[in-house]
Amino acid sequence: MKSWHRLLACGALLLQLTSCGSTRPNASALPTVGLVSQETIAHACRQHTVRRKGTAGFEMMADAKEAFLARLAMVEAAQRTLDLQYYIWRDDVAGTTFADRLLAAADRGVKVRLLLDNTLDAQVEVSSSALAAHPNIEVAFFNPMTDLKGIFAGNPIPVLGDIDRMQSRMHNKLMIADGTLAIGGGRNLGDPYFAIDRKHNMRDLDFIASGPVVDAAAGSFELYWKSPLTRLGAKEKITDREREKLQDLRRHVARKKRALAKKSGRPYPLALTRAEALDTLHGLVGRMIWAEYDFVADPPERMMRQGNVASPVWHDIEAAMRGARSGVLMHAAYFIPQKETLDLLRAVTTRGVRVDVLTNSLASTDGVAAMAGIANRRIAALDSGVNFYELNSHAADRRDYLHTRRLTPLGMHTKGFVVDNDVSFIGSYNMDPRSKYINTETGVIIRSTAFAARLRSYLLKGLEPRNSWHVTRAPDGEMLWTGQLPGGETAVRHHEPGASLMRRVQFWFYRCLPWEDLL
Repeated sequence: MKSWHRLLACGALLLQLTSCGSTRPNASALPTVGLVSQETIAHACRQHTVRRKGTAGFEMMADAKEAFLARLAMVEAAQRTLDLQYYIWRDDVAGTTFADRLLAAADRGVKVRLLLDNTLDAQVEVSSSALAAHPNIEVAFFNPMTDLKGIFAGNPIPVLGDIDRMQSRMHNKLMIADGTLAIGGGRNLGDPYFAIDRKHNMRDLDFIASGPVVDAAAGSFELYWKSPLTRLGAKEKITDREREKLQDLRRHVARKKRALAKKSGRPYPLALTRAEALDTLHGLVGRMIWAEYDFVADPPERMMRQGNVASPVWHDIEAAMRGARSGVLMHAAYFIPQKETLDLLRAVTTRGVRVDVLTNSLASTDGVAAMAGIANRRIAALDSGVNFYELNSHAADRRDYLHTRRLTPLGMHTKGFVVDNDVSFIGSYNMDPRSKYINTETGVIIRSTAFAARLRSYLLKGLEPRNSWHVTRAPDGEMLWTGQLPGGETAVRHHEPGASLMRRVQFWFYRCLPWEDLL
């Protein structure tokens, strides 16, 4: 990466310092890239953290309410351990509900470990020292930087050689209960990912799994938890004063949860009885398809790499796509294919393989900067032979997906695909430079025609004209968006459909910036 790219990234992050939470414990100095062998790091980044062991049970969760209830049920039913690894944990109904129920789980003796990315503020109570003081709860942050004191206390300041690490994100999403069930995929913990936000929501996709794959997920979690890049909050002796603080925290979180839920219309249950939780989980386990799999996860060492080292998750995705014989059907929230990916797509389509890709539109995306990267690669994607679609922010099926009082614009956060009707992928990996070279990611490749049929049915629904815009080029090179209006008539647009003037202005500005490698 060019030095001015690094300065741009550094500047952008420093501008956000004022928004960084002051509740985080100060980080001690951690190993920097200059102090670790890049050969060792490169070797680790070429490996899978864990690999396939036999067969395991899987069910996909596209429905937002089911995905919420599955997580809630796992928390309520857990008896021994709960491990959670997340990039974003928002301070809203979903985030506060899980904070409340994790406290309740810890109170009944469940050992809870929360591993969060350090670059974004977590839900207020989750990141508080009061929660971490609970004898059964440990909260850790991954990839913290060296901190300064005084007015800059709590804000990450790069040391020499750490600019790349400033950009890096632990983008993994995992929840593991009692070492028997695991949930992974695209969803963070927040209202938009469960279709209950009052302003903007996103289609998303998870898997729930049982069997040996849970051991694989737990193995990946342990690598991150024990990594020198993980900062664990110090545990202090529980005093009467600390017990009072915990009791105050319980009451505060419970009140906050109820207040937020009331404001949003109480879209989901805020707690489940053990019987309700077990019924929910039994239903999901009963639907599972047992299949061969590869659980793939980037090693934590990726945070300390220098230069472009491709993700191990990418290598498995590439292998699956390269072996396609008839078709690839993909939902990629931020589809920004660079040369290597475009070459792969062209090689696949040249053999007669049909490749269909659905990504966000300018009106649907939650990040205009990322949309600039998508738009800048539209023509190259079309030239590679891809059938290219962008989500309609007013898709007809949003009525089935949203659980809000009023319909909101719909975006997409899904990361999943099917190859040849027998190989499926669900994970956190976006088809963009950030996932390939900067973030850490995780996912599962499932080899089952029955599972692929389920996933394919969901993915195809997104490509219907009433739900997306088919992007093509006219003979004169003009971009065209073709879709279906609510009345059923066909509509053709000559510019990004449904986007506001403000979004168009932002979009134009971002498209002028040469920062695709950071998107």
